[in-house]
Amino acid sequence: MEKPGSQAPESANSPPTALCRVDESSISAMDPGDIFLIDKLEAAGLNSEPTFHAILACPLCGNQVLISAAQYFGYAPVICAARACSGFFRIIDEGRFVYLPVN
Repeated sequence: MEKPGSQAPESANSPPTALCRVDESSISAMDPGDIFLIDKLEAAGLNSEPTFHAILACPLCGNQVLISAAQYFGYAPVICAARACSGFFRIIDEGRFVYLPVN
C-alpha cells in the first residue's frame, strides 16, 4: 500500500489498520503506521545477512522501530520499544495490523 491517498481516513482516536509504505526520503517524517522496507541495503551488498527487514513507525505512538522479516510477514508479533507505549500487534498479509491484548 502506497502512502499518497491510498489509505481510507482513520478516526482521530483509532490507530491505523493498514501499513503505508514510504520511500527513503520520508524516513525522517514517518507517521504512525508508515513502513520503509530495507531491501536496498541487501541489493547493494551492504548487509550480507540482513537482521532487519524494515523500519516501522509504531501505529500507536509513531516511534520508529526496526522489525525483522518474521515480524513483517506475521510470524512474530511486534512490540513497540517506546517507554510510554503499550503497542503489541501483528502484521498480517504484509499490509494490515492486528492489535493483540497486553497482559
